[in-house]
Amino acid sequence: MNCHDAQTMMHGYLDGELDPSVSLQYQQHVGACPACSKALAEQQAIQTTMKADSLYFKAPEQFRNRLRASLRKQSGAPSSRLAVRFPRIWVAAAAGIAACIGVGFLMARFVFAPAVHERLTQEVASAHIRSLQVPKRIVDVPSSDSHVVKPWFNGRLDFAPPTRDLQKQGFPLVGGRLDYLNGRPVAALVYGRREHIINLFVWPEDGSESGAIQQETRQGYNLIHWSKAGMNFWIVSDLNPAELNELTQLLRE
Repeated sequence: MNCHDAQTMMHGYLDGELDPSVSLQYQQHVGACPACSKALAEQQAIQTTMKADSLYFKAPEQFRNRLRASLRKQSGAPSSRLAVRFPRIWVAAAAGIAACIGVGFLMARFVFAPAVHERLTQEVASAHIRSLQVPKRIVDVPSSDSHVVKPWFNGRLDFAPPTRDLQKQGFPLVGGRLDYLNGRPVAALVYGRREHIINLFVWPEDGSESGAIQQETRQGYNLIHWSKAGMNFWIVSDLNPAELNELTQLLRE
């Protein structure tokens, strides 16, 4: 089982919907994969948070007493009176339900957004680390010529990643490869800086990322990300932040 399979099966595992053998495979993968283990822990934390009593609206005792009294009073009344009074009762009940739903949506916004961003950040860092662990996997198309690297992605991706060779500026293009992030195939463009390897991940933006430049640090690696012209860009390397910012500015020109 790989990371993509584990991500696909995670919710089924949490809901107890997997076959015992598949569930065991998932547990074994999570036990050996820090990224998937972290993603599982985040989802478990979200489930726990969403079950908290604070997310549910509880009608005031006075309102509940009035509702019970009104229902008892109406139980022996003519149908014409029921037709007049029941709508008011249900309007009040609907208002309580709406308040509960509104609180739930607000809480979900603040609970889910950070977890999704953290998962993606960890995914990017893990993808960079994996590429370094297998030297032959760093690039699928080794070339410093952007006119060779960019066409290589044709038919392999549903978008054309912007590809530039920045050798004159001190960041030579090493090549490119396919990778998988955020639940979809992405382009990975590899740049060099002295002995450092820099991965630039590119895919179409979906509105979940801010256009402003943001910086992160995970597992000793520096990450910079932004969105521009309908694309998400994530840079990751052990290169110092100052030089990564220099590359960022060059790519944003």
